[in-house]
Amino acid sequence: MPQTKELKSQRDRFLAFAFAAADLLVEVTDHEQISYISGAVKAITGYDEKEVMGKKLSEFLDANDIDLTTSITKNTRAGGKKGPYLTKITHKNGVIEEKHVFLSSFAMKDDGPVYIAITLADSLLSFIGFNRNEAAPQNIPSVDEFEKLLRKKIANLGETNQAVDVQVMQLEGMSAFQKKLDANSWAGLTAAIGQLMMEASLDGETAVKVDDEKFLLLKTENGQAEDQLQKKIMEIAERYNIADSINVQSKNIEGDLTALSAREATRAVLYTMNKMEQAGLDAVGGDLNASFNSFLEENSIKINNLKRMISHQDFKLRFQPIVMMKTGKVSHHEVLVRFNADDSPFEMITMCEDIGLSPDLDLGVCRQCLKFADQNRKKREIGKLAVNLSGQSIQSEIFVKKLTATLEEYPEAAKHLIFEITESSEIKDLDKVDGYIQQLRQKGYHVCLDDFGAGSASFQYLHKLNVDGVKIDGAYVRKVLNSPRDATMVKNMVQMCHEMGVYVVAEMVETEEQRVFLDSIGVDKGQGWLFGKAEVNPLPIEDE
Repeated sequence: MPQTKELKSQRDRFLAFAFAAADLLVEVTDHEQISYISGAVKAITGYDEKEVMGKKLSEFLDANDIDLTTSITKNTRAGGKKGPYLTKITHKNGVIEEKHVFLSSFAMKDDGPVYIAITLADSLLSFIGFNRNEAAPQNIPSVDEFEKLLRKKIANLGETNQAVDVQVMQLEGMSAFQKKLDANSWAGLTAAIGQLMMEASLDGETAVKVDDEKFLLLKTENGQAEDQLQKKIMEIAERYNIADSINVQSKNIEGDLTALSAREATRAVLYTMNKMEQAGLDAVGGDLNASFNSFLEENSIKINNLKRMISHQDFKLRFQPIVMMKTGKVSHHEVLVRFNADDSPFEMITMCEDIGLSPDLDLGVCRQCLKFADQNRKKREIGKLAVNLSGQSIQSEIFVKKLTATLEEYPEAAKHLIFEITESSEIKDLDKVDGYIQQLRQKGYHVCLDDFGAGSASFQYLHKLNVDGVKIDGAYVRKVLNSPRDATMVKNMVQMCHEMGVYVVAEMVETEEQRVFLDSIGVDKGQGWLFGKAEVNPLPIEDE
């Protein structure tokens, strides 16, 4: 009897925990059938509890997400959580309009049922600026957007040791139809193919269009089968009467995240993508580990030169102003690095991150900044200089000790340096890093989070890392005048930061119209070509 009472208590605690953040709790068997459901069943689905028992959960989801329950039931491990995933539930007979919901899953054991918590999402989506009348399908990201997403996604996968493969696909002959089809038909065709790739990819967001004929997507071992994806592509092609003229080819590339770091795996995927873009499917290898080794071999000369430049501090500093949004007066400058090399600074810094040289570069930049400030302190007022510290650097105890020792060599260092934490997705132990951040803040240094966005990860960093400021990702700033959704998201980010006592910087401000809007929603400081490009010397700081 006591054992039965304890089991009941455990069940009650589990249900209470689940419903603290959910409107429905669903138990799903390994055949994806509903074996238990509780909560606002009638209100959300239009059915009574008895009517939904034994049905597949996918029957109630948006048609674009019918494979979602398969992915959840196959990939949720004992003690592990998946999601949240955004989808829609259709009410019985369509009497009530579709409801946006978040799905999160949890499993008590590997061979048991999966528990799915379903939370109504419309009120939250309205708060962050999501317009339910806008086109719902998620657009396939650009190569640049995919690279950012990929780094974060692989870092998360590495923590769970989840096996992931890369699938590359080539739709040979498709690009010829851009001129043969009218503009609307071509747009519809490419959108349908892109959406199909997204649906087949890991978490429905890890696919990229390399060009009109080539695609790359991340997939788990239990993801959509290759032949199924090819079949769906051909069904779309038939709708546009081009099925006889295209040849769908694909190749799977095995990945072992336990053998590669997240950074190395990301580089291997990008290397694979570049190879496919340059020379097609035949140029792509079948193993991510081999791809990373090929990247190292092909770039060995660049890597050795980069190591030499960093060890000799053979790089230059440039200073871009960050101004007060209301007055236009210079607040401080961000320090940017320029190498004596043909490659762009972005490529060189990315390579530093790929091969683990970021701590050496960050420390070298700090030293040069301190020397510059010391040499110029009597000549003119240069103000504060914002130096980037990568996620690799700030989570390294060795780096923090070296940085602290360097700062102690300059008694007035806190008057001159601000630290911006970049690549925060690389940070594994947020509590430890927050400890390092507080050490810096206690010594008088301001610390800022760079590339702050609307994703859940950014809010987690802000919750865990006590900082002085955040810099909003330029991807949002560029869209504020043309996208009500992005404008509302930025506005709410600013409001939240201010309520936490955190100042806000917007980067990539290029027009007066952007400045006026950002100022109107309370952004404190701005950076971008509107205020000035990176220069050899910082602008003079005016007295307030």
